[in-house]
Amino acid sequence: MYDDSPPIPFWAIGLLGAIFLIGISIFMQQSRSAALIEQFARQPTPALPLPALPQLEMQNLAPEAQAAARAIWQQIATGNRSQPIDPVASSQRVRVAIDVIEPTADGVRIKGTVTNLTNADLLVPIRAFELRDSTGESYRSPSSTMANLPPGGSTPLELSVPLPEGRGLLLITHLPPDPPIEQRLLIDVRGARP
Repeated sequence: MYDDSPPIPFWAIGLLGAIFLIGISIFMQQSRSAALIEQFARQPTPALPLPALPQLEMQNLAPEAQAAARAIWQQIATGNRSQPIDPVASSQRVRVAIDVIEPTADGVRIKGTVTNLTNADLLVPIRAFELRDSTGESYRSPSSTMANLPPGGSTPLELSVPLPEGRGLLLITHLPPDPPIEQRLLIDVRGARP
């Protein structure tokens, strides 16, 4: 008996193979866009080309800013979430938006997003982020986690830091060749008069 059905043409097999490979490529691309979630630890302070650090102490702030700084620490001290002093910072290629600061057993957790502002893929390593407290201590991640963000793409950013209560906190994002960008998250309220 003879089968009249035509064999599958080679071009159709090639097309199916190409679709399969494109699907694998898209899956691998998405799996490389990991969320940037890390526990930071005290590290030697690197010598980044930073301008003078922004004011993290209370005494030189306007009265309204002092009241806002106290309110943030009051919320954190009572176990509640709060917003940072400077919630958004941008360079030409990346925007870092911090939505919330929440207390943890040994410090604070900072949650937000990192967004690619370019028209090309952007590789963002966790090592692009540094936290400095108001005493000059530096906190970084020992991890090599990276997020590969497509044009306009975002990924969660979650940084936990063992910050002593009352200290100011600065987030520095350094993604060369852009200059570092800085965000004041918390103001130092230790010893400040109410």
